[in-house]
Amino acid sequence: MLPTIACDMSLVEEFPLIIPSITSDGVCKYSGFISICGHSYRICVLVPGSGDLSSSRLECEWNLQHRLCHKTSLIQQRLQKSKNLVAFLKDFALIAETCLKNSSTEPEVWLQHSSHILQQIQELGWENIKNIGEGFSCVELGLHDTVGRWHSMKVIFNKQVSTSRKHLNYNSTQPPLCDTSLPEKFDFHWSEKTRLKHVFQQFEAAVQSHQLFWNIMKEIDSSCWVLDPEHPTFASTYRRIALGPNISLQITVNCRQPTTLPECRFLGSESVIAELREKLNVNLHRWDIDRSLLNNLQEVLDMDFPSPTDTRKEELTVDCGICYCHCLSDQVPEVVCEDRRCAQAFHRSCLYEWLRNLSCKQSFNTLFGECPLCSHPIRVKIPAG
Repeated sequence: MLPTIACDMSLVEEFPLIIPSITSDGVCKYSGFISICGHSYRICVLVPGSGDLSSSRLECEWNLQHRLCHKTSLIQQRLQKSKNLVAFLKDFALIAETCLKNSSTEPEVWLQHSSHILQQIQELGWENIKNIGEGFSCVELGLHDTVGRWHSMKVIFNKQVSTSRKHLNYNSTQPPLCDTSLPEKFDFHWSEKTRLKHVFQQFEAAVQSHQLFWNIMKEIDSSCWVLDPEHPTFASTYRRIALGPNISLQITVNCRQPTTLPECRFLGSESVIAELREKLNVNLHRWDIDRSLLNNLQEVLDMDFPSPTDTRKEELTVDCGICYCHCLSDQVPEVVCEDRRCAQAFHRSCLYEWLRNLSCKQSFNTLFGECPLCSHPIRVKIPAG
C-alpha cells in the first residue's frame, strides 16, 4: 500500500511554496522554496513512507548549504526532535536566518572577489591557467620555457577574517603569496595597481633568467650518477655526485652565476677525500667560467666522473654496515672507515647510536670508537638536536 502524504492546512499556510509528492520508491518528497531574509531558497525534505522525521533527509541549494555547513548537527537534531514537518521547517528557517544575518556580507565579498579574479584571468589568457582553487582562493599558472620545460606558480590571494563578524574579506591591496619552483625566493614588485598579468610577467622573466642554471643542472643529472636528491626539482640547487665507491662530491650551485665555483663538500674516507681537496686547491686556476660546470669540476679534480653509460650505480653505492640500508630518513652512508682494506660506510646516525651504546670516549661534539666491522679507530660527530 502506498504511503499517504501528510499535508495539513498548516503546511499550506506557513509554507505555500512547498509541494508534496510521492516518489516511485514510496518516499514522501516535500520540495519547493522557502523564504529567508527576503530571498527564496530551494529546499527538499525526503521523509520515509513511515512518516518518521528522525530518518528524513534535508537537501538545499549550494549557496544556502555552504553557509549552514557548521550548523549541520543542530539541524539534524531539530529534524529528529520536531513533532511534525511544519515545526521543523520553522526551526530550520530560524537557524538559516540567523546564519544569513551573521554572514550577510560574505556572498557580496565572494562575488566581488571572484569577478575581480575572472577579469584578471581573461586579461592574462586562459591558456596560462592550470587550476583554480575553490572559491577563487588561489590560481595556479604555468608556462613552458625555451626548451619546453613546464614551470608552475601558485598564487594564493590574501584573505582576512573579521574578528567581529567572522566572515571572509579578500584584501586586494595586499600582495598574494606566490609558491613557485624557482631555485630562489620569487621577489616580485607589487602595488595597489598590480594585476595578475603583471605578476605572471615577472614570473616569466624569472624563469628566463634561470635557463643557464637549469641547463647546467640537467647536464650533471644526465652525465653523472647523482646520489642525492633522488628526484631533483627545478628548485634544487645541490647535487651529490658519485666519484667512486663510497666517495662522492656534494655541490651547491649559485643559481645566479651557475658557471662559477660551487660550494664543494667531499664525502668518504678522509684519506681519499684529502687528496681530492688538495687537487681542487692546486688546480683552481684552471677554472674557466666560459666552460660548463661539469667540465670545470672534472678539470680541477683531474678525473672523469662515473657516468650512467659506463658504470652501474651498484658499483658506486654501498649499504650502511650497521642497518644494511642505503637510504635512511633521507640520509646516505657518509662516514667511511679509514682502513682502505675495510672502507665500510655508515650512516652518521647509525654509527653514533652504535658508539653511544658502547659508552665510547667523547670529546666536545665527537664520539671516538672502533669500526663495527674491522675495529679500526673511527669517529663521528654527534648529530645536532
